[in-house]
Parts: sequence; C-alpha cells; structure tokens
Amino acid sequence: MTANRPAGQEVAKRILLNQLRAGQLSHAYLFTGSAEADKKQAALFLAQAANCGADNRPCGSCPACRQIELGVHPDVRWIVPDGASIKLQQVKSILTEAVLTPNRGPYRVFVIEGAELLTREAANALLLILEEPPSFDLFILTASGPVLSTIESRCQLLRFVPTASSQMGNTRADAESEAERFLMELGRTPLYQRTKLLDKLLEQAEMDLPAFLTELLCLYRDFAVWQFTQESQLVRNEKAVKLLYPAIAERQPNLLAATQAILDVQRRLQNNVNKRLALEYLLYSL
Repeated sequence: MTANRPAGQEVAKRILLNQLRAGQLSHAYLFTGSAEADKKQAALFLAQAANCGADNRPCGSCPACRQIELGVHPDVRWIVPDGASIKLQQVKSILTEAVLTPNRGPYRVFVIEGAELLTREAANALLLILEEPPSFDLFILTASGPVLSTIESRCQLLRFVPTASSQMGNTRADAESEAERFLMELGRTPLYQRTKLLDKLLEQAEMDLPAFLTELLCLYRDFAVWQFTQESQLVRNEKAVKLLYPAIAERQPNLLAATQAILDVQRRLQNNVNKRLALEYLLYSL
C-alpha cells in the first residue's frame, strides 16, 4: 500500500485524517524520507488522532492527546534504537503487549523510530504481528533508509521530503513539547541514571537547544508563580503546570534556584563552553 508522491507533513495529515474519518485506517504505516521532524510529528499526530475522544480529532488538549504528547499514555509506546539497532528483545516486548486490548483508547499504538535499524531477527519477529494484527493495533514505523521489503509491503507508505519550513528547525510548540517530555522523563529517572538521560538529550540532533532551554525556563517560571500564587491566570501553560508541578515541587522545592540554573546554562552555552558539561550541570540542578 503506497502513496507514491512525496508528502509534506500537512499533506500526510490530510491523507491520514481522511482515512480515519472514512473508517479506512491501515493497521500499519511506514513514514520514510529525510524530513525527520516531519515524520516524528506525523507519527505523533496519527497516534493522537487514533485515540482522541473529541469530535474534531486530534484536538491536542484532551487528556489522551496531552498524555500522548508527553509520552505517558498507557496505550501508546515509542520504540527507539537501543544503541546502533532495534533489537529482538525490544520487538518481543511489543508482541507481548500487542495482543492485549487497549487500557483506555480504541487503539494500542506502537511507534517504531528508525525502523531501518531493526536487526534481521527483530524485523522477522515484527512480521509475526504485522501479518495478522489484532483490529485494535496500530503500527507507525519511521525510517531514513531501506527496511525489509516484507515489512514495507505490509505497511501503507508515505514518503516525506524536507520543506522550507521543516528545514528552519523546530517551532516553539516543538520546543515546548520537548521541554515537557524532558521533565516527565526526568521525574522517572533516578539520580544515578541521569547520565543516560543526558546522552539521550545530546543525541537529539534535530532539537533546537536554545529554544528548548527557553521553553524549559518558561515552564519553571510558571511553576514558581504557581507555587506562590496558585492563580491560573498568571501562568502561561496551565495544563503543563497542573500535570507536572506536583512532582517538580516535591523533587525541587526551590524553584527559583532551578530557574537560575537554566539561566546559567544559557549563558554558558553562549560563551561556547562544553555543551555536555553545561547540560550535566543542568540535569543535576533540577
């Protein structure tokens, strides 16, 4: 199943929404091409659209959409390469979950980033579920290179090419989403394992680091304002505050000190200090 012409993110969204509204959603999609940010955003869009409870889906603001955006929805899993490849054990965990009915939404969604990095054993295992998937499963694969032909033949293919807008880097909304997702992950990561989180942060080549730090700073300013006032009209991102603030305040009561740490890192990076050292300082200050 193939869409032969290259698709930008907006074209892909229209295709996917039309299929969803017509009840013709495929059980598996393969997004290929070099427009990495567009592929990732399209995968997020489809995962939200499939499980959104609003009439105009995806609404982006209901609990399901927000949880999917932050990576905490119980029915949506993102699988990324473990080192240089996606390994057999990672796919086995998908097979275990794929046969279970969804916890909340109508679909269990599995987003596999970098599908070209599936080992042959992992790819063959994935075929087991792609050949006869349960009706409630939705697989979204993204790839920058060729994948096993038998996997491609079982997916609807959408090819993405970079557009002028995608080459300009992440938008403010992208940076805000990255900052929120980072804080969620930080809360789940023990202090002694934060080096792994640092490695993951540094590997995100597409991320606009200055924009990310700006949004992180805005979030902490919101947290600090909420801590002292509890006035929703004084914060910029009320939804993020209500979702993230309790865990943040428990971990870091001195929110103004955390804000200062972010400002310090911004200044250090402007002075061309070592990026890893600067971000390491930030990780252990939040």
